[in-house]
Amino acid sequence: MGIASWSGLWFALAIPLIILMYLFKRKYVDTLVPSHMLWNRVLRNIEANRPWQKLQNRLLLWLQLLAAALLVLALMTPFIWVKGGLSGHTVIVVDASASMSGQRKGEPGKDTPSSSTALDRLKIKVHEYIDSMGADGEVTLLKLGTEPEVLLTRETDQKAIRDQVDKLEAKFGKAAYRETMSLAAAMTQDDPDASVLVFTDEQWSERADDILFAAPVEIVSLKGEGTSNAAVEQFGIKNDGDHSTGVAVIRNYGARPFETGLNLFGDGQLLASKSVKVESGKAVTVTFDELPASDVYKIKLERDDDYAADNEAYAFREKGGAPHVLLISEGNLFLEKALQLSGARVTRMEPGTSAPSNEPDSEGDKGPALPKDKPDMIIIDGITPAYLKTGEWSRLIQETPSWTLGGDGGKIQPDSGRTTVANHPVTRYISLNDPPAAAVLAGDMPSWGKPLMEIGSTPAAYAGTENGVNRLVFLFALSDGDLPLRPEFPVMVNNAVQWLQAGRTTGLGRMVAGAELEMPFNVEAAQASWVAADGYAVDAGAAPIPAAAKDHSLAAVQTVPPLPGLWRFEMKGADGRVLPGYNLEVIAHPSESAIGQVKPLGFGGGGVGASAGGAAGNGTGNSTGAGQSSGGVGPNPERSAKYSLTYLAALLALIVIIVEWGVYQRGRSI
Repeated sequence: MGIASWSGLWFALAIPLIILMYLFKRKYVDTLVPSHMLWNRVLRNIEANRPWQKLQNRLLLWLQLLAAALLVLALMTPFIWVKGGLSGHTVIVVDASASMSGQRKGEPGKDTPSSSTALDRLKIKVHEYIDSMGADGEVTLLKLGTEPEVLLTRETDQKAIRDQVDKLEAKFGKAAYRETMSLAAAMTQDDPDASVLVFTDEQWSERADDILFAAPVEIVSLKGEGTSNAAVEQFGIKNDGDHSTGVAVIRNYGARPFETGLNLFGDGQLLASKSVKVESGKAVTVTFDELPASDVYKIKLERDDDYAADNEAYAFREKGGAPHVLLISEGNLFLEKALQLSGARVTRMEPGTSAPSNEPDSEGDKGPALPKDKPDMIIIDGITPAYLKTGEWSRLIQETPSWTLGGDGGKIQPDSGRTTVANHPVTRYISLNDPPAAAVLAGDMPSWGKPLMEIGSTPAAYAGTENGVNRLVFLFALSDGDLPLRPEFPVMVNNAVQWLQAGRTTGLGRMVAGAELEMPFNVEAAQASWVAADGYAVDAGAAPIPAAAKDHSLAAVQTVPPLPGLWRFEMKGADGRVLPGYNLEVIAHPSESAIGQVKPLGFGGGGVGASAGGAAGNGTGNSTGAGQSSGGVGPNPERSAKYSLTYLAALLALIVIIVEWGVYQRGRSI
């Protein structure tokens, strides 16, 4: 038992005062006197009072002394030590780094799931510590994530603490280990009643033993026994002409050999599979040759391990250099030269026969073979061949930005020769005073189309995005006018190539979760959001994340989504049209993968060494150093907490006063 405030002893002076009052209490002696002496009452009263009389054994006296003693005890705030609790100011550091999302096997005989994440087990342990929190306990809750975050400061409400703990989620960016612990050290530097509790799996990639604490530190370990993890450490695609080569590096962080299948996908289709075996602590390189062209490649480990965030990786087809243009035309020298001036690599293909055959396997029905190298855009000059509307060619057209000039069908004469040009990236720096053609094709504009040029009130060209793919349509053939001879023509072709090139599925590369990324926005983008497309983020049910805005427009620098996986940055124009987006691979910080290679964690102190059972001392904060508790669930039995007896002493004093009042009412009979 201990006393927290000795100043309450001043109230103990009331005890001798009570005794003194009884010493000076008037005492009357029963005496028989003649009635004629009643007039001398005052004199007899004075003579009958005998001060400094001997104290007598009276119940009322003892009750009053007991009540005074209990009140003195209550004012001194007594307490007793309780094993395993929290008292004083406790800074609880909760590790929410990416490795805490890894699976850990349950402990035999413990009331925990047979398989749960380290973060789930952290919540259970913190709850049990909070349950043993003393009446004078205060908790500061400090979250260790991508940056230090103070969730609560000197909180005494246990429910508020539990609510914050239940909301914890793992952060997959670079964990701020040193920054968080340095903040915890600063918060307890000048607090003699402070202590630090660190709940962690001890998977720290940064040095911590040089961080000095003035308060005792206890490490509650959540590391798992026999954990295993294999990671796709690197993955890339190299274009080799008509085909691509994929290279992946697989590393085993576990204590035992790891054997599993390795699957490689291209645009969602399985392209190749291999079996791989990796020794403990080693890495192997796996190569995939002769891969067909795809926009997005994915590699994934078949076997699930204890840490799922690094079991898959993505790569994007190289899009650098000059765009590849497939020109389907009977020959147009001006158009080819203008395309070459824009920097495009042009492959011209004759339209061939456009009449479908009755033979299902005939060349007329199937058309020519697809190009070996998938084009970045397709330009159709003249009548569209029939084979482009069926089979593999139709699928290629649907997935590839296209520019159509002319076509078949009836033509109409515009009602006037006045030409207007809309404000659009294709018509930038273009001013047409004369109509580009004398007649244009008749037909309705699709819902995704936006007029680019109008002759009178008749549309002559339109553009738009169909299912996320850019489309450009000229309702006249170049041979129907003198547009190729005008100086604006090369500028228009260059604008068209640049705009169509922006419609390609472009990969932004690989970024760590929570990092900042400068975005190449489409000029028409008015709103955008991150949408989970594949992988860990989809499995976790990630919701779309609106893009950050600045000054009523999209911010140039965006924050990378917080969960690993394949994300797509989707954009829309001011009119709600879907614009071409970008793919991004989001990864957890690589240092978090080594969950099977945990080293003992310790912090610096003022001369007291680490102890196996927990922080030494009586919990009052007068010792320094670091301790470590066992991996079992529950409070450290070596930790002691103050349990206040003030309320109990005050309650007993009140009961005694009530009993005393009853004795007083009964008068001298007691």
